[in-house]
Amino acid sequence: MTNTSTPSSESPRIPSKSAFPAERGSWQRWTVDINTRWGDLLLLMCFFIAGLVDSAAFNMYGCFVSMQTGNTIFVGLGVSGQPENLPGKAWSRCFLAIICFGIGALFFSSFHRFFGPQKRWVLAASFLLQALFTGIVAILATTGAVHNKPSGRETVHRDGLIIETVRDSFPWTDFAPITLLAFQSAGQIVASRVLKYNSMPTVVLTSLYCDLMSDARLFTAPLTDNADRNRRSVGAVLLFAGAISGGFLSKSWAGFAGALWIAAFLKTCIAVAWCCWKPKGQKS
Repeated sequence: MTNTSTPSSESPRIPSKSAFPAERGSWQRWTVDINTRWGDLLLLMCFFIAGLVDSAAFNMYGCFVSMQTGNTIFVGLGVSGQPENLPGKAWSRCFLAIICFGIGALFFSSFHRFFGPQKRWVLAASFLLQALFTGIVAILATTGAVHNKPSGRETVHRDGLIIETVRDSFPWTDFAPITLLAFQSAGQIVASRVLKYNSMPTVVLTSLYCDLMSDARLFTAPLTDNADRNRRSVGAVLLFAGAISGGFLSKSWAGFAGALWIAAFLKTCIAVAWCCWKPKGQKS
């Protein structure tokens, strides 16, 4: 009679890695590179966000959190004690924005470089962090921890004159929102670089205007035959639209916080979009 029993000395079979296809597939979904095609659509949204936040921040603090050229000029003027209609040491807010933007650029670029510039989870995490920092400032403004409306100045229009009264100081709490907003704003321009859309800086328009008007096929190429021209044109319009929106929100009951809540929501939407984006190699 044949003995069909398993010898007691035989060790149980250990399942191979292929026995866990679901777990491995789930993890690989997050670690793959995304397909960068159509990624410019999400970057165009970043132009609107930059205009929205910068216009609201400038109304509040007299400095930009995304566009650092203007801040550099303000710091330069501050050396000679100008502009004279701003509080003393107002240049320090612009200087802080430049420093924090630089640190943010260093952080986000290192983050992408270390973990993989176009990996799904890296892009999603980057924009979630930007949304988180923007949301924190929105909470501070909503709860009254920082001002939600411009403070320390009054403007009167009388007899064809504009009479402005400005307090010669500002609360040190202004530094907290500037720090967080300038740091996070660097993330979106770093994203344009890692996605290889160098024609879309997302936070500045000077170089974009130059490249747009220098395009040899600016007026001759068909609408569907000059992608860079189209991206630059739409990006400039969206940043302008964001600036208009930020201005009206600043004057409305929503105030500074209203612009920030919208920006945080849009950046969260971008992060979610990266989570659902097609992987590299898959046709769009």
